[in-house]
Amino acid sequence: MNINRSSLFWGILLIGAGVLALGAQMGYIENLTSTSWIFVFAAISLIAFVSYAMSGWTQWGWLFPAGIFGGLAAVIALATNNVNSGAVATPLFVGLLIPFVAAYLTDRTRNWWALIPGAVMLFLALVTLLVDSTSGDEWVGSLFLFMVAISFLAVYLNNRTRLWALLVAYITGVLGIAPLMSMGGRDAEYFGSIFLFAVALPFFVVYFRSAENWWAIIPAGAVSVVAVIATLAIAGVINDATSGGYVGAFLMAGLSATFAVLWLRHGKDWARTVTLVLAAFAVASAFFSSFYEMFWPVAFILGGMYLLYIALRRPKTV
Repeated sequence: MNINRSSLFWGILLIGAGVLALGAQMGYIENLTSTSWIFVFAAISLIAFVSYAMSGWTQWGWLFPAGIFGGLAAVIALATNNVNSGAVATPLFVGLLIPFVAAYLTDRTRNWWALIPGAVMLFLALVTLLVDSTSGDEWVGSLFLFMVAISFLAVYLNNRTRLWALLVAYITGVLGIAPLMSMGGRDAEYFGSIFLFAVALPFFVVYFRSAENWWAIIPAGAVSVVAVIATLAIAGVINDATSGGYVGAFLMAGLSATFAVLWLRHGKDWARTVTLVLAAFAVASAFFSSFYEMFWPVAFILGGMYLLYIALRRPKTV
């Protein structure tokens, strides 16, 4: 005779809960003490865990009642022993974490999704455990983002075709730095630069992985140049009042170097023209740094006149 252990367990549990509730309503059972509830919940947790073991350690669904009721027993035990902190709730979240870990370890291919709720449960467990021992709330936001990043990184490592998971992990990991930097006073201003470098990094990776991805050097180089300028500006090395012309020169030189890579390394003829024009702008901008406010309008006018000349000139007759 095959017995459905799941139906048997939940049937006995519901009948027991009903008997207790009915007895309390009819006055046969006085209010149960905290110690009684600890033993009741611990017993339910133990029965569920034994059922999980008897299934050959494969039916990880048994760990939900085992973890939840075991966690509740621990929560009541801590509360009755005058533990007045967020750590009282930690065992409950640990109990909810266990079945997700077991689900993933049972079948890593099919149950990869368990990493995400598992990371959330781990985050909640750590927050409740540490919330009273740390100052500032910024670390909570960073911890959450880092836990999400780690979980999606694990999803990607489990199956390298899930590039979307790697992208989510990277973005949330970078964003996780921001709350921590906000605790550093003026250093928090540098997060903008860090974020720009972080945006450029994937393009560098794409570029160096294959010569066919030559296009990736354009956003990688452009964003990196802007990030360097932002860093120098935050550090006070450059400012609009005294270094505006040199900022333009640095920007044009950086962009020129980017396109020079396409010209010299990849043989893109069109990139040669862009490289030389940007280099000329860089030199001119540095030369006229004292009059940089007038330089760009004049440069645009001269550029426009040149384009008009090309458009209106008569074609050469053969």
